[in-house]
Amino acid sequence: MWLRILPMLAAMLLSLAAAASPVQAADKVTLTQPVDSLSFFPIYVGRAKGFFQKEGLELDVKATAGGGPHLTAVFAGKAEFTASPGTYQINALNEGKKVVGFVDLLHRNIIGMVIHKEAAAKVGIKPGMPLMERVKRAKGLTVGTTRPGALTDDLARSIFARAGLKVPEDVRIISAGGAGTMLPALRNRKIDVITISTPHPETILSEGIGMWFVNWAAGEDPAIKDFMMSTLMATPKLIQENPGLVKRMARAAMNSIKYINETSVDQLTKDMTPFFGKSVKPAALRISVETVKAAVNPTGKMSDEAVATTFKLMKKPGKLKNLESVKRSDVWTDGLVK
Repeated sequence: MWLRILPMLAAMLLSLAAAASPVQAADKVTLTQPVDSLSFFPIYVGRAKGFFQKEGLELDVKATAGGGPHLTAVFAGKAEFTASPGTYQINALNEGKKVVGFVDLLHRNIIGMVIHKEAAAKVGIKPGMPLMERVKRAKGLTVGTTRPGALTDDLARSIFARAGLKVPEDVRIISAGGAGTMLPALRNRKIDVITISTPHPETILSEGIGMWFVNWAAGEDPAIKDFMMSTLMATPKLIQENPGLVKRMARAAMNSIKYINETSVDQLTKDMTPFFGKSVKPAALRISVETVKAAVNPTGKMSDEAVATTFKLMKKPGKLKNLESVKRSDVWTDGLVK
């Protein structure tokens, strides 16, 4: 009889012991980003597929409705991590404040230029035409950027200068504001080309009225192939004092990148629909996901080229008076991405 009862008692004791053991709670961490945008694609994928939860992290994502406050929160200790374009990171470094990247999320620029098909036909631009031939044919066109001195403006001026076109003599560049004003201006033929980030070029493509003029995310511009578009960052203090937490964030982000690389655009579009389905139409969202998937850094490691390209683009207008140069070691730490 005892031989039958003993296993039952043992099982009951084990159950009681398990019930009495406290369940380890997930660590709550806050991650900031400037806006809700596919610029931070791997973060959204990680949230959708539970990669952060699998690392025991309860992730609270706060979009700060603009660049700057997302880094201020990290410097103030109100957030452990940020997902940020490298331009903000370099600007902070110029002011003596430092955050360090440890997973490079997107290594290509997802700002794109789309030209209205009527304007393209007028100047003889056709799909498949070599990049610089397209740009050289833009003489006489009006190009919209968000505002003077913005990255959209810097990129547009840079590529026209490399094609030998002068502003405003050959190409007119105007500040068209955000998507709410820029896209209607293109539709109504007030401007010929828009320069703006995903998903807005893709919205025009999905409507069938435009075509790519410059697709930096596809890597077609050899001068701006690698770029500090979006990186997972923390302060040097956090990385030094809590390396275990930072490694778990790195693993979650890398699992997200691995999933993106192995997954179809259609499935990834479904994964993003809960986040962007209300603000972006299905056809435009699919093209946007296709664009940003091409920009995801498969290795998660930042390159010297990305740092040099980004710094050169920022330094040229004379914005970085306190920095003569920026090296990869100034903005990046190795060892967290294998």
